[in-house]
Amino acid sequence: MSIVSGSSTLTSTAYAPNPITVAVGGTVTWTNNDTTAHTATANSGAFSSGTIAPSGKFSMTFPSAGSFPYRCTLHPGMVGTVTVP
Repeated sequence: MSIVSGSSTLTSTAYAPNPITVAVGGTVTWTNNDTTAHTATANSGAFSSGTIAPSGKFSMTFPSAGSFPYRCTLHPGMVGTVTVP
């Protein structure tokens, strides 16, 4: 999962690909390819990356099925969804 360059001014295209689908037990790694810090924080509180610095990474394993909408808490217009069928 890429946090794209210039993403603080983007919405559903700030995270690519979006949405992303992973199998139960799969792991998503967010890589910050922007020049500013971002987060990946589940709307439900199920996960929170903390601050991801430029070139930084955060990984999350999804042990159960569901839809997990998330956002950047620093730039709330940045939104994405992880789907685990």
